[in-house]
Amino acid sequence: MMLRSKSSYTSYNVVNKTTGEKTPINLDYYLTRKQIRLASTKPDVIWQFSQHLKKDYKKKGQDIQVFVNANVSVNGKPYQQLIDPKVDLANTEWKVFKHNDWILPSK
Repeated sequence: MMLRSKSSYTSYNVVNKTTGEKTPINLDYYLTRKQIRLASTKPDVIWQFSQHLKKDYKKKGQDIQVFVNANVSVNGKPYQQLIDPKVDLANTEWKVFKHNDWILPSK
């Protein structure tokens, strides 16, 4: 039995700290369909994928920032911002047992 439905539209942008160059991330290059769904609706997975991008770009010799614009709709209600798009998730610590301020409250 499904108790809720969640849909989203999410974009990841990588910004090179040295050059300021902004690169949109094609999630299909990194993730499967199921992983994309998770990396669009679940804050912990969004943070983990941001950390993965940071490691991937570090291997290429780039120091980056990752900004995520995630809008989520629960049970057909209007879309709301889930993640603060001004926070660099690649350089943010995950607080396991406390609220992370970059996760925005539902209205």
